[in-house]
Order: sequence, then C-alpha cells, then structure tokens
Amino acid sequence: MWRAGRESLAHRLLVRYSSPHKFTPIKGIHLGRFAGSPASRTSIMNTLRITLLALCSLLPITPLQSSEVDQTLHLPLRVHLITGAEMVRETTGPDGKTEQTVMNMPVTVEAATAIIEQVNAIWAPAGINWVTRPEEGGGGILMEKAGGDGMSAERRDTLARKVVGRMRGSKIRYMDLVFPALADPANNETIGNDGRFNRQTPEMYHLYLFPYVGQTLQGTAKLPGCFAVVGVFSDKKPNQPGYPKPRPHLVSGKAEPVLSIPNFPAAGCLSATIAHELGHNLSLVHVDEGMEDNLMKGRVKLRLGPNQIKQARTQAMKGPLVKANH
Repeated sequence: MWRAGRESLAHRLLVRYSSPHKFTPIKGIHLGRFAGSPASRTSIMNTLRITLLALCSLLPITPLQSSEVDQTLHLPLRVHLITGAEMVRETTGPDGKTEQTVMNMPVTVEAATAIIEQVNAIWAPAGINWVTRPEEGGGGILMEKAGGDGMSAERRDTLARKVVGRMRGSKIRYMDLVFPALADPANNETIGNDGRFNRQTPEMYHLYLFPYVGQTLQGTAKLPGCFAVVGVFSDKKPNQPGYPKPRPHLVSGKAEPVLSIPNFPAAGCLSATIAHELGHNLSLVHVDEGMEDNLMKGRVKLRLGPNQIKQARTQAMKGPLVKANH
C-alpha cells in the first residue's frame, strides 16, 4: 500500500557517493585489473567520487513524487493573522549604535491564501490537504486582534514584550501561557477566556501568524496537537544590521519544478516554515531520513520521506478531519 516515490538520480548519487568514509563500489565495475595496490584503488575511487559529484551538480534535484495513498485526508485549518500587538526589537550593531525594528502584521488574507496553497503543494505527496475555505469545511483565514476585545492594551503590550524577549531554550511556557493568551478565545474552541487551553476536543487545527515569535526562532508547534505559531519576521542572524526582517512568503523562481532546492530562498520562507510546524502537529520530529531537502530537518525544507508520510497520515486520521458533508 505504501510505496515511496522515486528520488531523483542526482539525490541518490549524492547520498551514495558523497561520504568520504563510506563508499560502495558500483556493480559491474571491477577495479582489480586497473589498480595494483590499495592506495591506487583508493585514488581511483576518489577520482570517481569527485567526477560523480560534479555530474550531480549539473542534474536537477526534483521533489519526491507522490506516494500512492488510499485517499487524500482533508484537515480543517484556521489561520489567525494576529494584529494589534506591536513588537519592538532593539539590537546593537557593530558600531555600538542601537537599532530598533518595529514589527506589525504585514501578511494579508490574500497573501495568506497563496501561502497555504503552497503549503498544500508541499504536503500533496503525503495525500494531506489543509482546508481553510469555510464552504469546504475549513476554518477560514482571519485578521484577528491580539487577545480579542476583552484584553486591555496594557496586558497586550506586556505579552508582546514577553514574545520579543523570548530566547531559544527559555523555561517560560510560551506555548501554554503566552501565545494562547494572545489569541482571541472567540476564534479558538480550545482556548478559554482566561487565555489558557481548556479540555475541549479540537474541531480544527489552528495556525497563528505573529509578527515575531522570539529571538532566532521562526515557529513553534504542539507535538502532536492542533496549535502552531509562526513568526513573519525572523532574526536567524541575531544582532546584525537589518535583523529582524520579514521573510519571503513563498518558494518562487524560474527553475522547474518550483519546489526545488535551487529556488529555495536563503532566508527560508513562510510556506515552508508553516508546512514544517504543521508537521510537528502531525507528530513529526526533526529527522531528515537522509534527504538534504527534508521538510523536518533538511538544509532546505520541502519534502517528506516515506516513513514520515506514513506517520503523519496515521496521526491525521485521529482527527480532526473535515466532516463528511463537505
């Protein structure tokens, strides 16, 4: 039932022959007649390896083809574009001067629609489709005021400052105490008026786009779960002039296919980060399955391996799923 798609020739050769310590001879080539000593044989192997790598650099690296699955799983998703929580990050440049970056929500509903379309293109080989359109059973894409109308401006600013001060590895429970509090409980069935998660069964997955989610961080998600946050601004290169800065929305480029390594933005992009965080919601961890463009831990994040596809689908089938009448 589960058969992995075929990887490109370039990828297979790179994985097999790029290691300086592990080399598997090619079937049908006998080096004994050409090399009289182990040293000579090693030299020939190294030359062959370099030649193969050079040839691979000329070949396109294409995405993994769709695995054969019984059916496409349609998962209801609500996208929350958080507004009203101005986030200000101060950095000190090499010259000692303080730079200030003011971050608000630059992503529009129209832009988010295009982003989710590419998220679905990334997840298509797994037979998983994230549905946002309400008429199709999705939760919609909302412009949402941080904390809802019931939150005071003072409380909102305090929480925004906490987010800006978030450091990787912080012991503060941001995913339980800060980000849920900045959500409008009227738009999430799993968050109460106190800004805490309640015990209600999720009706859909909830993705929150904030201006910023912390220093050197781009996203966080419940693993597994139905709650994920992604920052539009990023400072993967902290304390450098020009950072934090907004990241590209999409993988784009002239090379075909679009979702390929040559087109991947150097700073990453929102569609790939969102697809990655939703992978955590579906129980996936940071494993690359030997793929340099693996969605969960690759140098660029675009594809899923066959084991990841099976695991994500198993988790997705536990729900929530789009209801049958849609």
